Amino acid sequence: MTRSTTGTEFATVASGAVAQVDTIGGSTPTAVAAVVVFFVALGLSVLVTYRYARGYLRTRRRPLLHLTVGLLLLAPAPMFVRLVLGNVAVATATERTFVVTVSKLCGLLVILSVVHRS
Repeated sequence: MTRSTTGTEFATVASGAVAQVDTIGGSTPTAVAAVVVFFVALGLSVLVTYRYARGYLRTRRRPLLHLTVGLLLLAPAPMFVRLVLGNVAVATATERTFVVTVSKLCGLLVILSVVHRS
C-alpha cells in the first residue's frame, strides 16, 4: 500500500485493480478490521436465518416461520440496509438509521409475539 498526503491509500486487490480506501478518524487497519467483521457478521446472520427457514420448510410449523421472519428483520435486513444505503446518496444518515431501527424493532416484536404465544 502507498499513502498519499491526503490520507488516501491505494491497494492492489486480487483482480489486479487498484482500490482507493479513505480512512477518516482512525487507522486503516482498524477500518479494514471493522469491514471484515461486518461481513463475517452478515454471513453468519444469513446462515442462521437460512437454517431457521430450512427448519420451517421441513416442519411447516407457523412459530418457526415467524421466528425466521423476526430474525431476518433483526439481523440480516438491517445489515443489508446499512450496506446498500450507506454506499448510495439516496438516503441521509438519519433516514438510514430510522429504517434500520424500524426493521430491528419489527423483528423484535415478531420474536416477542412468538415467545408469548408459546
